[in-house]
Amino acid sequence: MFKVVKTQSKGMVTIPVEYRESLGVNENTLFEVKLIDNGVVFTKVNMKAEDEIYSGKQIQKWMRENKLDAGTVKKLRKLFKI
Repeated sequence: MFKVVKTQSKGMVTIPVEYRESLGVNENTLFEVKLIDNGVVFTKVNMKAEDEIYSGKQIQKWMRENKLDAGTVKKLRKLFKI
């Protein structure tokens, strides 16, 4: 089964409601995004109880150690609210 959807501003795409319901997707669902030859594949990330949760301090330390550029650091701080 497939559907045709249209991109919105800033490249946003709406996932059809029946797909969201079938996958259990809500506003906080994470997706892995993969670029393929002629498109993009979105795969739902399923968090498990054993998945590690990092603190804000751990994330900031990782960003310093990996010498991320200022733009990436800004985006990550906004995303992780740190």
